[in-house]
Amino acid sequence: MNPKVSIVISNRNDTSMLAVTVRSCIEELKPLGPGTGEIVICDNSNLNIYEHLSSIIPSGYIKNGVVKVVRQHFPCLFTARETAISHAKGKYIICVDSHMIIGRDMILDLVNFMERKEEDETIGFAHAPINWAHQHEKFSKHDRDMSKTELGDWGAAYNTEKTITWKGMPWICRRDWFLNDLNAYGALSQHHLSWGGGDMHIGIKPWLLGYKNWAVPTSPGIHIGPFPKIDQTKPNTVKLATPTRDRYRLWSTSGNGPHAIGFLVSCYVLGGESMMHRNKQTISEKFGKFINIKDSWEQAISYGKDEKSWLDKYKVMTFEELLISKPWNS
Repeated sequence: MNPKVSIVISNRNDTSMLAVTVRSCIEELKPLGPGTGEIVICDNSNLNIYEHLSSIIPSGYIKNGVVKVVRQHFPCLFTARETAISHAKGKYIICVDSHMIIGRDMILDLVNFMERKEEDETIGFAHAPINWAHQHEKFSKHDRDMSKTELGDWGAAYNTEKTITWKGMPWICRRDWFLNDLNAYGALSQHHLSWGGGDMHIGIKPWLLGYKNWAVPTSPGIHIGPFPKIDQTKPNTVKLATPTRDRYRLWSTSGNGPHAIGFLVSCYVLGGESMMHRNKQTISEKFGKFINIKDSWEQAISYGKDEKSWLDKYKVMTFEELLISKPWNS
């Protein structure tokens, strides 16, 4: 019998934090009952790290089928998530990062929400809130606020079920819906692009296709890092640690094209060149150290043209109509 829910994790060079994430997932699958959940990891770590995963992940859970590891031989976050989902057997998939603590009953609450909404054909993603390990729970977030920028600043967390714009993981959705009706990460995975833009890409598409994203009131998924570090040369100064220093989120060698080009590709797919122009300054301000917008403009259009044609065929509203109607407020 297939499990009801599959937790999918993409991993690149996380080790001890991956072990914490897997253990946390295992504990939070238990309230669903034996045999109802699995964890599928798609790993594209450097080979010397991949060879040691068996000593990092509790091997007994691999033997009894609770944990499954799939190898991807090139580094790309988007294809790694899709590969994990394609190997998953659950009716529902829950996506988490490889460096997380799973909140108490988060998985149970997400699955129960989807079960109660089983007959609702408009369900897209359902999101647990997220915060960071060094933060108080009051800083948890459920959505992105698109009132000022379409990339979205962090919005709020909600204590009641409500429709929301979009957000990154942790999310739950129907497996078949993600792969087929949503067309997954589309252009981002098709071209094995570097990190950046993926959450916006898959988060806004449901609304354009006539589906709804939801906030589920539950415990947050908690990122392990980045942590602030004290600058010893400047008293009372706190600044964020860098990935190379603290060894997490190691996607620095991941994917094709410059980092964050996915944001520009996603803008083209979702809203054409007009959306690219509207977000040009914001992308430059946030990710200018990675991407030169002028140099990447035509490349982004080339990357996105196939999926844009697909989306134009199936969407029920334009992006401009979405911005005007704001259906998540209804």
